[in-house]
Amino acid sequence: MLDRPWIGPQGSFQDESVNEYFGDADSDLREFEASIANIEEEVLRLEGYDPTGSQDFSTLMRSRSYSSTSRASARQRIGQQRRHGPHRGPRKAAEPTGDIKLRLGHATEAFIAARYVDAALIIADIIRINAETHEAWSLLHSVFRENNDIDNALKALIYAAHLRPKHTSSWYQCAQFALEGTGSLRSKYLLNAEFCYAAAIRADPANLDARHRKAAVCIERGKIGPAISDYKVILSRQPHDRDILRRLAELYIDQDEASTAIDLYRESITHFKSSSGQPSQVFDWTDLDTYVTLYEHDARYDIAIQQLRSLARWLSGRGAEEFWDEFPDDDREWDSDDKRRTLVSSFNPEKYPVASYGGGLPLEFRIKFGVYRLHLGNREEAFHHFGWLVEPGGTGEDAASRHPHLFRLVADHLFETNFYKDALSYYQKLRHLADEIDGTLLVQMGKCFLQAQDDQQAEVCFQSAVELDGEDIDPRIELAHMYERMGKPEQAFHNLNEAMLLRRRQDHRNSRKPFDELENRNTEEAPIVIKKPTRRRYRPRQQTQKRLTQASEAEHLQSQYFVLRKTCEAMRSGDAASTEAWMDAARDLTDDFRGFKKFYPLDKYIRFLGYSGDSRIAAETPLDIDLTAMAERLSRGLTTSDETVTRAAEIPDDYRGIPFSTWLDIFLEYALRLARNGEKDEAYSLCEATKDAIVFYHSREDMFLVHVCWCVCALLANDEETCVSVARFFMKDYQFATDSYRMFAAVTKVCHSPISWYSSGPTQKYVLRQIKAMDYSLVNDSQRKRYFSERGSYSARDGNGHPIINNDLDIALLMLYGHILFSGTSYLYALNYFLRAHALDPENPMINLSTGLAYVHLALKRQTDNRQQNILQGITFLFRYYDSRRNSVHTEERQEAHFNMARTYHMLGLTHLAIPYYEKVFNESSRGTSGLEQEDLIIDTAYNLQTLYATAGNSELAEDITIEWLVI
Repeated sequence: MLDRPWIGPQGSFQDESVNEYFGDADSDLREFEASIANIEEEVLRLEGYDPTGSQDFSTLMRSRSYSSTSRASARQRIGQQRRHGPHRGPRKAAEPTGDIKLRLGHATEAFIAARYVDAALIIADIIRINAETHEAWSLLHSVFRENNDIDNALKALIYAAHLRPKHTSSWYQCAQFALEGTGSLRSKYLLNAEFCYAAAIRADPANLDARHRKAAVCIERGKIGPAISDYKVILSRQPHDRDILRRLAELYIDQDEASTAIDLYRESITHFKSSSGQPSQVFDWTDLDTYVTLYEHDARYDIAIQQLRSLARWLSGRGAEEFWDEFPDDDREWDSDDKRRTLVSSFNPEKYPVASYGGGLPLEFRIKFGVYRLHLGNREEAFHHFGWLVEPGGTGEDAASRHPHLFRLVADHLFETNFYKDALSYYQKLRHLADEIDGTLLVQMGKCFLQAQDDQQAEVCFQSAVELDGEDIDPRIELAHMYERMGKPEQAFHNLNEAMLLRRRQDHRNSRKPFDELENRNTEEAPIVIKKPTRRRYRPRQQTQKRLTQASEAEHLQSQYFVLRKTCEAMRSGDAASTEAWMDAARDLTDDFRGFKKFYPLDKYIRFLGYSGDSRIAAETPLDIDLTAMAERLSRGLTTSDETVTRAAEIPDDYRGIPFSTWLDIFLEYALRLARNGEKDEAYSLCEATKDAIVFYHSREDMFLVHVCWCVCALLANDEETCVSVARFFMKDYQFATDSYRMFAAVTKVCHSPISWYSSGPTQKYVLRQIKAMDYSLVNDSQRKRYFSERGSYSARDGNGHPIINNDLDIALLMLYGHILFSGTSYLYALNYFLRAHALDPENPMINLSTGLAYVHLALKRQTDNRQQNILQGITFLFRYYDSRRNSVHTEERQEAHFNMARTYHMLGLTHLAIPYYEKVFNESSRGTSGLEQEDLIIDTAYNLQTLYATAGNSELAEDITIEWLVI
């Protein structure tokens, strides 16, 4: 952007670049300079200067008033100051004028009197005069707030804060209003609160409280990364802050980056151990719980036990007894008595009190010891720790009521490690506690009963879970499996149908949720609050978590595959609801297939050799042997068979239990549906993804189907460019096959668009290379050396890379290139290929017609060697065409011959010769039409005759033709 030039004496511009930019012809500029000059002359005349006299203008200017000198010196001082450095920071707001203060007083009186409209009008007038009046925006905020206009109230408050950007209290007020004054719309204004806290941080970078608050808002919005960044800044200024360390640990766990939090804790623990304070004052049991949970999240149970023993010993006041680390296979240090401890020679029972050993360890950490030992396979030591939950001689129910979360934790871990009988004992102690019973507990109890072969109790548990939560799918699936095994197909089918119906409802609800939120973003609904992530007591192994995630994805895809097959026939018959459901299911399935990296390597020329590693888990998770297969099996009255059929082939031919051929059908039909809906880009993208998948890329038949589908999508979109590009594939892969060239011509004819791409330069060059490759294989070696420079440029090869041996000229290829040149008005060059085709088949009507028309059009060009000769040659070929067509048994072919001859004479201006042939078209129609007729030229003929008569001035004949043939 150009800087505004300063104006010197007599109004001249001091920036020559701007003068050059405006030019000498700018009338506004000349008028402005003239006005400045007139004003300057008036000033000088008032001061006694005679423009016609000899007095020097510069002398008079130096003798002007002191104020001018003082102003100049002031400008000079300011310039010196600016050379030392520009002023930075916001300028101080100007003091409101008396008029503004008077209006503010009136607005305040109107606001106090509850005349909010009047107050708003006065404030608007103040803002019009001076928009930087902070008091006006603050008062406007109060007016909007009283009228429950939350959105505008917050905007006014933020505008006011911008006028005092260095005042953190203003930004705090904005953020507090966004979080507490918006009511049910709180979630909508979390972004505004984050912005205000960020502005407060910019105003005062040392303000850690603002960073605290901003991080909390980021967590509520689900932005974990920015929250971590703020907490790390706080931790750098408040090293080893335990509260910040705990918050960072929670966030890193949810980001699956527990190792980063472990490093922070290690550094702080080293600092705490070296400090002179009591361990419990600098690092307590809550911090220890957070620290070992980080190792638990990464399934590093051996290191978790080591750290837990060491730090618990330090917190108990026995940090010097490091010899206990020499016994990693048991936790005798934390026994209730000295029976096993006395076996250690370094142990001195009198050195530390008994309470600092077994009794001093909190029960939660003892259970952690047991859980870690259980996952490491040390069952005996784990159950030794779990025994502390139940007091000697007690039933355990009282202990369960006191520590229900510990009982549930132990039961869940026992269930995961396949100790179903022991897990059931802990679950049953929780069953009498109404607050602890949920659907997951009942389902896991039912599975434990199934492992114990107690179907009756398992059924009771599953039925109770269904009654407790009517939307839970898992108990219904378990009941369906159990009833199928028990030989109760009706009950199994009933539960299975309910499970599948619930799954489809949930999938539909989840897919519609973003749109519902978008539609209701301005309504006052209950806010969707993103809760602050809490520290989890237990996280499964990463591999187990990955399998669970993949199993969840497979369940969703199973339901979508069932919908796909169920709605397929209705979709093809045109049902709108079924079509929408089918397309949603097809989108999810194709997205899953396209997201499988094994099918899209960097080098797509590598053939598919099977699955390996993590890809095997997802690829071999079938979609059609769970719910849908069970439904089909039950509907046919079949029984469950535990035998699995293994394929003898080493290379798999399916993905997720679905054959690749079925996947190909899904891709292609979905692409066609997208093209019919006008979504051509998505359809092309799907076709390209199908082509690039290595499971299809190396199959000649699959690639043929993919490109046929791609071509149909382009035809549906009337996209000639894509039609030509895809049709070239067939000429490349099926070279010297007549049908490939006919298909190219047919596709470009059917596409309803201009022929710009049909006759474009790239298309001409491509087809010409095809002709050269054909000619190369037909000539002898001497001719090849004479006419062809490189063998490799013209050697055609098949799909396997072998050279194609061509034994004959392809007439379709010659005519195709001739028509491309003909449509580009290159008639002379087109004749070369038409005549080559004529030499091969002289009686072909199409060849004679094309050759004759090429000669006629060449004669009509402005520059031609012998116009009459060209016309005679063209008429000769046209009569050969006419003689072969007029005796045809098909009416449409006879009409075509008469019409083409009439149209040619009409084009040449020989209307007296054209009229008889037009009349023959009418005569053919009066004879009646055969059953093979596909095209009628009566309308075209009547229109041409009507135009011919009207142009000649014979309106009566034109009217007769119109009434007889053109009136409906």
